[in-house]
Amino acid sequence: MRVPGKMWDLTQPIYHNCPGWPGQRLTVIDWEFQQATHGFNAERVAFNTHVATHIDVPYHFLADGKTLDQIPVETFAGPVLFCDLRDRVRPDTAIPPGDIEPFLAKVAAGDIVILVTGYGKRYGFSHEYLHAYPYVGGPAAELIAASGAKGVGTDALSWGGWGSDEKGRPCHMAILPKGLFILEGLIVPDEILDGRKRYLTCFPMLLQGCGGGPARAVVFDLD
Repeated sequence: MRVPGKMWDLTQPIYHNCPGWPGQRLTVIDWEFQQATHGFNAERVAFNTHVATHIDVPYHFLADGKTLDQIPVETFAGPVLFCDLRDRVRPDTAIPPGDIEPFLAKVAAGDIVILVTGYGKRYGFSHEYLHAYPYVGGPAAELIAASGAKGVGTDALSWGGWGSDEKGRPCHMAILPKGLFILEGLIVPDEILDGRKRYLTCFPMLLQGCGGGPARAVVFDLD
């Protein structure tokens, strides 16, 4: 039996008033029951489904697209290739196809392709994290979609850029209508950017009727 080796957690935390897409209501975490009064602690949480580390599925952009509960759970696990673009990306600029193409020779059908910009380590309320992060251009997204990957992702706030429909829609529409998922808002440790494929699980919360949801993204070696 193959068992997981070392594991790395790639998940940004959800917490009270944590960063999210500019304009969405901030996350609220409050006590509903408290140990001092009720003998136990239980919290109530209100958040946008696209906050912190989360999954986009087709319904996010398509009225007739599949929702989280309509997608088989095994979709959200598979071999993963990390594309280290940290030395190539520029703020508030689309990642071009030429920067991604050299990595795609390693992609096999069913892989998950993650673009690493370095911006996951800037998680917070800065202008650079929320408004000026590198994003994926439509042509680059089309190239990845044609590679045989079943899912894509980024450590930036979003797959698409902030500020205009032209920055956000083309790259999502290159991916979601083809049935691929998008994993956004990761934090990727340097030690796994060695060019090796590993195995990723990024199971989203089973939110019925939703086009996205928070996910716990974990990558590991297989011994």
